[in-house]
Amino acid sequence: MSLLSKISLNKPDIALRAYVITPKESAETLVEELVRKGLFEPLPPQEAGKALEIAKKRYELSEKAIGLFRELSSLVKKRVEVEVKELPWDTDKALEKLVADFEELRDIVTRLISESEKLKGKLEKLQALRIVVTELSREGLLDKSLLDYEGVYLASKTLYGGVKDLEYVASRSLKSIFHRALGEEKAVAVVLLEKKVYESNKSLIEKLEVPVRDLVGGEEQLSLHNVDNAIREVEAELSAIENRLEELLESRLYELALLKVLAEVINSELGVLGKALSSKYMAIVVGWTLKSRVSELEKIVGANSGYVVYEGDPNPPVEFNNLKPFKPFEVITEVMGLPSPSEWDPTPLLTYFYLIFFSLMYPDVGYSIGLIIGARLVLPYFVENRETLKRLINIATYAGIVGCITGFLANSFFGSLLGSYIGLVVPKLLPSIPAGLSDPIAMKSAVIGYIALTLILGYYVVLFAHVLGALKNAIAKNKFGFLYEVLTVIIAVLGPAAIQASIGLSTDVWGLLKFLNQKEVIYATILLVIIYAVLRSVFDRPFGAILWLFDVIGILADVLSFVRIAGIALGSAMLAEIFNGLILNVYSSLSGLSFLLGVLVGALISILLHIINLGFSSLSPFIHSLRLVMYELSSKFYEGSGRRISPAATPLLRVKIGTIG
Repeated sequence: MSLLSKISLNKPDIALRAYVITPKESAETLVEELVRKGLFEPLPPQEAGKALEIAKKRYELSEKAIGLFRELSSLVKKRVEVEVKELPWDTDKALEKLVADFEELRDIVTRLISESEKLKGKLEKLQALRIVVTELSREGLLDKSLLDYEGVYLASKTLYGGVKDLEYVASRSLKSIFHRALGEEKAVAVVLLEKKVYESNKSLIEKLEVPVRDLVGGEEQLSLHNVDNAIREVEAELSAIENRLEELLESRLYELALLKVLAEVINSELGVLGKALSSKYMAIVVGWTLKSRVSELEKIVGANSGYVVYEGDPNPPVEFNNLKPFKPFEVITEVMGLPSPSEWDPTPLLTYFYLIFFSLMYPDVGYSIGLIIGARLVLPYFVENRETLKRLINIATYAGIVGCITGFLANSFFGSLLGSYIGLVVPKLLPSIPAGLSDPIAMKSAVIGYIALTLILGYYVVLFAHVLGALKNAIAKNKFGFLYEVLTVIIAVLGPAAIQASIGLSTDVWGLLKFLNQKEVIYATILLVIIYAVLRSVFDRPFGAILWLFDVIGILADVLSFVRIAGIALGSAMLAEIFNGLILNVYSSLSGLSFLLGVLVGALISILLHIINLGFSSLSPFIHSLRLVMYELSSKFYEGSGRRISPAATPLLRVKIGTIG
């Protein structure tokens, strides 16, 4: 997986269904070791039994398909190479359908082959009869009754078959009227037999007999012309059957090749498993294992004389697969649900936005440092689970670090108490409350500036979320979802310009009115809203007629939701300045009595009051940053419909009970 994916929209670690094949005597020990090391999640017995039954049927189906391919491909006369360019998404259903189709085709082909073999046998006998008719005609002995006669005392028969069989019959005949070998194995003969000899050898003679009347018709006169006509009729019928057979096979060559490929895919996947299912000495344990840990699993199984067969699943469990810096923030994604195998894992992206939102609500160096220290001191009293505690402390640490950065940019270190000195080194780039709340104009400018900043941020975040939603629907080939998201993005781009053109608010963030006519922008925006409303109303019945309104207004509502960033940041900053004013008043009052007393008491009160403000202002940024990434950002492109693999990476305890002998 590319580094770009790892640091943006990641892919989860997908599990494979694993069939662990091992000798029965070592199965229990092996599974315990795999579970203890967190490599394997065994399926419950009933579910495992179903999985094995399905695997067995799949294997049998693949074996049947391979047999069908061999049987039918052997009938294709020409050597043909067929390229299978694409496999069906559901290979099992595709193979099942192909097997059913080719079994039906095999029945048709079998009937045609049977008819062809009968015709070939008839043709051989006619060709043998032609030789007899040709030779006897030259000698003037041709008589139909001579070739096929059965009287009270005598019988005359034309025979065709194996050389030894004909020699045997000829040796018991009164006379061989005609006899000729046709190659090393076959011969044709006309023999005259006593009726009692004929009766005693009737079964063999009937097997060898050339039924003259049936082959050339019931005419009394038999001629070479009659025989040739019969041969031509059989050859034509045989040719038609063979052509029909060839057409049937050649019209299905691609499907036949696909049958072989699909069968081999499944057979290679389950080959060892199929053999193990019928073994008395092997045990099969079914469960899940992550793709990333396949090599570890195979190493342990191999050391125990076992083997592993893997099988894909349309809905397997998953596990996060993020780089170490992003792992603490997986808890945010978990709140919404784990990604499905076909979804992105948005954890890296949510991490960036969560920290941006948090740092803008918490732009103070002193409070950020206090957060990093306080998380380590306070959280252990409220969180018992060590893993969860570690995650929360790491999140607080990252949040504190970015809070220090925005604190420097806002020149805020416990407000203006120490922040005024930062301005001597770092220019102020973020709006901030004036010292002592003493300058109404600066106060107004800071409030308006921060609100404007958060609204602009919110607009671009919401727009970005809908772009991701469009991309997700495009990848999933959801045409209507993609169309809705594209329309939403265009409305969101044109909307601010249309608002400015309509009521005069300075909202044209893209500067479209510099290039486009005001009325055209307004009409285009209204037209797009109407198109969106009609599409949702028609294709998303019955609620689409109402939901379109929430979707369009929701763009503005989502953007306005980001004003909370300004509210929380400014509220905390104002409270800090109020405390700073109290601290300065105490210091001024006491320093008249004693400078040292004023400094000590001022420092003590400063620490106490800012710790109180730290406690008040720490919780809201965590909660509201979480809300923004969940509802205003990830809800546009993330569903979280996956389930987590649960290999129990804990030691299995053994308890021995009884007396020591």
